Amino acid sequence: MPNQKRILLSFVGTNDAGKLIENNSEGAIITALRNEKFDEVILLWNDNKTNSLTYTEIVVHLKKEIKKQKLVKKVSDTLLDIKDVTDHNEIYIKLKEVTNNLKKEDGISYTASITSGTPSMQACWILLGESGEFSEEYPLNLIQVKDPRFGTSANVPVRLDTALPKIVSLKNEVAKLKNDLIPTAEINVPNGQLIIDNALIPLSPIEFCYYRYFAERVIDGLGDERFSGFSVSLDFMEKIYSYHEESFEFLDTNRIDLGRMIRKKEELSIQTFRGNVSKANRKIRETLNNETLAETFMISIEGGRGAKFYGIKAPAEKLKIKN
Repeated sequence: MPNQKRILLSFVGTNDAGKLIENNSEGAIITALRNEKFDEVILLWNDNKTNSLTYTEIVVHLKKEIKKQKLVKKVSDTLLDIKDVTDHNEIYIKLKEVTNNLKKEDGISYTASITSGTPSMQACWILLGESGEFSEEYPLNLIQVKDPRFGTSANVPVRLDTALPKIVSLKNEVAKLKNDLIPTAEINVPNGQLIIDNALIPLSPIEFCYYRYFAERVIDGLGDERFSGFSVSLDFMEKIYSYHEESFEFLDTNRIDLGRMIRKKEELSIQTFRGNVSKANRKIRETLNNETLAETFMISIEGGRGAKFYGIKAPAEKLKIKN
């Protein structure tokens, strides 16, 4: 794309100290900027000490060298308060806070170098790039910088299916990280409450019973359920009624109506069922205020006209029934 502004992102690592530690290499960041043309570099760093140097000193050195060598038009740095540089969850959250605030639009291309930083930082870059959470419309390019001490240097594009040993070794770690980053949803039966990521979802009693129904299907390994036609099954209605009795002492109009329909073997319309699902999903989305998280825990609806499948995408270990 002509006149595209190219921005490099990178954590600052010990290797970037370069001449400060009498290293023959100037470090991965400067090498990356020499290997290809970028307009701007954003340095991400954590304020702690390595050997005799602090990262503050390394960042000051880097900015000075980058400007001196005129490698980019603009260099900036962002301090991340990371207490544990091996904690994927902490790193990923802090990294997302930074990247969420980056301007993403036509004419701007972002590349992240995963070479500098801890293995956990590398894994978080890969997760961010491969998951699409950086941006659905504007992807994040990932590179690994080949050290010039071991042959001709290059910025090597990173993909999880490449033969790069260091990247392949991270593949299982990234997959585990994706699961670790998903919080737990607690379905509290005695209180009739759904709590996701410590947030109370304000479901009505009937909506809570619906959610418990689909959560138990996931936990029991039953998967999604198919609903078709103009009504739902009597078995479903009876299950919801029993859940309502178990969690809510008071007898509300929904349970009265549902009990009457069960006794008379009347059908609950699919429109009423879908309406309750939609209302529950809307409350989950609004409370969590995180589309990725909401999509994981909402009651999903898939399928074409006439028959749809309903279920929850969250893995069974992330759904806890508290009796």
